[in-house]
Amino acid sequence: MITTKPKFRTMKSIIVLMLFLLSNKQLVSQNKIDLRSDKAFTKVFKEIEIKGLKAMVKYVDQMVLDYGHSTDINKAYHYYFEEIKQTPNKIPFREEAKYEFLKSLDSLQFSTVWRFEKDIVMIRIKDTVHRNLKNFPQLYIKPFSKYMVYLSEIGKVDPYYDGIRRNFENAGGFSTCDANWLARNHSRFDFNVPKNRIWAAINLLSREETTEMKFDRYLKNQKMQVAK
Repeated sequence: MITTKPKFRTMKSIIVLMLFLLSNKQLVSQNKIDLRSDKAFTKVFKEIEIKGLKAMVKYVDQMVLDYGHSTDINKAYHYYFEEIKQTPNKIPFREEAKYEFLKSLDSLQFSTVWRFEKDIVMIRIKDTVHRNLKNFPQLYIKPFSKYMVYLSEIGKVDPYYDGIRRNFENAGGFSTCDANWLARNHSRFDFNVPKNRIWAAINLLSREETTEMKFDRYLKNQKMQVAK
């Protein structure tokens, strides 16, 4: 007896696969952002710097999408910042993986926004002071950088971004309260707008582990080196 069921099933599988690929392509297209549509962005940054910033945004985009509350990137950012609003100490990235990604960038791309401090003169953990710790990496947004030039440019028409620039240049950085302002007020932002998406990505990348967490890992690394 001849049957056509296997062929029918094969055709059905092909159709399902094609529909999946089509929907996936549409999703990628939907979530893609054209940073170059921002005239201030292309005015300030060189091509190599643009590639670095695009890589940072893509890296953070993937993290908020993996968070799983929405396949729409704008909504995904809002969900993630709402989570931070509820739990301000939430750390978006495992620090070693984040550092590995940032170190993979070209040095010019990295310095467009960031600086690393590898050594620390003194920290206090509970009631104990620790001095001259080597290879104790910490990530900072540079108060004087190409990104600050960009903030200056968009700050001409946007007081919020002008305020960010002023805080960094006057104080050398943000307080924890200032850094959490975006999470507390995320509903005011459309993360499909380039300047907002870039700042959201930088804001999330800048969130570091606590000093205690860093110190615990530092001690473990020290013990491993001694064991070798």
